[in-house]
Amino acid sequence: MAVVEAIKTTYLEADAAIIEFTSIPQTYEHLQLRISCRQSQAADSIDIELRLGTGGGAVDSGTNYWGDRMSAYKTTLAASMGGNRNVAKYATQFASGADVDSAQYGCGVVDILDYANSSKKTTIMGHGGTALGGGYPWVHFGSGLWNNTGALDRIALAGYSYGTANLLRGTCITLYGWNSS
Repeated sequence: MAVVEAIKTTYLEADAAIIEFTSIPQTYEHLQLRISCRQSQAADSIDIELRLGTGGGAVDSGTNYWGDRMSAYKTTLAASMGGNRNVAKYATQFASGADVDSAQYGCGVVDILDYANSSKKTTIMGHGGTALGGGYPWVHFGSGLWNNTGALDRIALAGYSYGTANLLRGTCITLYGWNSS
């Protein structure tokens, strides 16, 4: 039986460029982020951008992230991929943008697997979607890789173009740790 524990929840009472989780304990097998989010970028559905860090320092802003995703909207399917990016983004496209009703928030779940295992690189898997103002929703499935074998102890999430768009008031992100037994 899996054991899941909430580590920390951040609920924005005011707009913010970045939400950061620091001093993440190394006592879990995997981490999970559960996200309900809006951001100020003009769009229907937009990425939340993720950076990871190790060693108690700043998050990694180098071109060390890779990812791919599949998206669906109405009868349209799309796939995209990219590497050598300075953020992990393809596993995290589920923030409602400024172009939809202000009461609608995108939601998603991001798993960060084997985050404390220093013998392999960190993998990310996410799924989620947005409602698009009562129209057809976007649905996203994605995965990513952080090209680093250090034990993860810091996670930063930001709006579009890493902090040029704000995460809006009402955004809520909870970090969980989980073990398989």
